[in-house]
This record gives sequence, structure tokens and C-alpha cells, in this order.
Amino acid sequence: MNLDWDKLKIFYFVAKAQSFNRAAQDLNISQSALSRHVQLLEHLMKVQLFNRIPRGLVLTKQGEILFEKVKEMLSSLEDAKSAIQEETDIPCGSLKVATTVALADLWLVERVAGFLERYPDIELEIIGHDEGLDVKAREADVSIRPFIEDQSDLIQEYLFSCFLKLYASSEYLKKHGCPQSVKDLDKHKIISFGEYNIRLFSDIDWALRIGNKLEQVRKPYISINSSKGACRLAELGLGIVALSKEFPGIEQSNLVNILPTVEGPIIDLYYVYPTALKNSKRVQVFSEYLANSMPVESKRRFV
Repeated sequence: MNLDWDKLKIFYFVAKAQSFNRAAQDLNISQSALSRHVQLLEHLMKVQLFNRIPRGLVLTKQGEILFEKVKEMLSSLEDAKSAIQEETDIPCGSLKVATTVALADLWLVERVAGFLERYPDIELEIIGHDEGLDVKAREADVSIRPFIEDQSDLIQEYLFSCFLKLYASSEYLKKHGCPQSVKDLDKHKIISFGEYNIRLFSDIDWALRIGNKLEQVRKPYISINSSKGACRLAELGLGIVALSKEFPGIEQSNLVNILPTVEGPIIDLYYVYPTALKNSKRVQVFSEYLANSMPVESKRRFV
């Protein structure tokens, strides 16, 4: 049986997405083309790899076995590629960095110019993805994300913290008044991330719950799955938004920190990569560069 490696990779990403539609968006390939590739693979292997359900796809037992094997193959190929690229004293080669769309758009892009100037032989690929990519399967070399529990085969280096605060525009506060307590938020318009909450940040919609019992959740005035979009809606006077005080440009905006004594969630972010890359020059120099680029006030001490 002669299996096409491209079809195996497509199968892997479809299985991970659990949906032809989501995989098509991630891979920028039509849904019908993905479906044909998977059907041909099933035909060649003479097994059913997926059970089709109304909400997407579920791996069969045979599909689970193949998924784990392809995952191992992807990781081994990337390890070999990294080993070849490390055969030089100068950091070079490709470096895939995954983080959320917001962190990629608003934070990471502001820091890469100096890095690339210092290390021109590194080919940097930034992947903004709110579902989180698997660095163990080498979908990315490193990931910037919250700490992952019980993962001894990952190296996780603390980078910085996001301190969430509540903000509203001066125009909004003139029109609706400024809340004096968290209970006053019941009478205000809240901008949220809604049902499509960023999976990595479970507390991002804390403004809908703070001051209330667990089962009592405020109804958002408007929801949007974009930090940049949420900030802009707040600037236009449409409501109160929860943002990190480290959000780029927030000091130059017309937004005012309301309820400043209220402590919002703190999201600690880490530089995460597999132990197989612990000696990678590319991984090490990017980690050092990011750590040195962070202001002291964005970090906190752990007790």
C-alpha cells in the first residue's frame, strides 16, 4: 500500500480540527478537496477513519491509531529538520511561533523588527490561532500561551503577565455615568467576547460575572471575538470592556480605567517549546530577546 504523505498530513489536521470546515479554514484548502483526500485515504487503507456526526467528525479506533502515528511522524520530521539547521554557529533556519490572534496582531508584531535585524538568517513564521497549536506535534516550534499543567516534556519559561482592567471612553462615561462598584455594572453596557471565547483565556469575560453569584451572568451589550475590535467598540462609546493594561496603544486612546481598585484576572504567559528543542539556537535567542524586551512592570513575582 503506497500512502501519500500529503494525504496523511491532511488527515492529521482534519482530525485535530474535528471538522472539514475548520480544517479548510486553517489550511486554506476547499472543504470538498479535504473530503476527497480523506475519502481516498480511507479507500487505500480499506478502513473508516472518521464517524460523521452532525457537529463534525469523530475518529474511529483505526483513525485514532493512525492519528497518533502521523503525529509522531510529524514530530520526527521537524526534529530532523531542526537538527540539520543547528549545524552552524549562527542561529538560522525557520522558527514557527504560535500564539493567539490578539497577541500576534497587537504584541508580537511590535517586537520582531529588532529581532530580525539582529538575526537575519532566521526565517520567522508567526501563527495567530486562538485554539492553540500543539508544539509536541511540532505544529509550531514555540508557543506563547498560559502555563500547561502536567506537561513534563515541555519547557515553559515565564515571559510576562496581562493585568486585566475595566475601561470605557470619556464619552460613554459622560452619557451613562461611571460605575462606583462592581454591582453598578448590572446597569451598564458590557462588551464581551461571547460564546467564541478565546479557549486559552478562560477568564477573559470576567466583567460579566464579577460581583455576582456563579450562576448569575450579565447579558453583554455586544460581543466580538477580537481584542482589537472590542477596544475599538469601547473607544466609540458603545460600552465597558475588559482589557489588559499592557494593551498596545491603550494609554494614547480615549479610554479611562474605571473601578481602578478592582483586581481583575492576571493572565501569566509563557514561552513554551518541546524538550527536543532545548538546545536549539533559534529557540533560545528568540526567548532571550522577548524576555529582554518586556518592561519590568509587566512581570510579577511568584510566591
